[in-house]
Amino acid sequence: MKATIEVKDKAEREAIRAGMADPAVRAFVVVMGALAQLPSDRARSRVMQFVRDHFDEQDTKQDSK
Repeated sequence: MKATIEVKDKAEREAIRAGMADPAVRAFVVVMGALAQLPSDRARSRVMQFVRDHFDEQDTKQDSK
């Protein structure tokens, strides 16, 4: 799928293009976009706390093996 966005200038266009070519940057943009759609900072904070707890639990499981 292709999307069109307005950019300030050529430099910004190239920076965005380069960033979106990097899988980690692309994932960050997708996550930030999903969080931006939530209704409040409180909701965003709750989602991020859930993610943090999930990774902490995974880490604890790895340590106990």
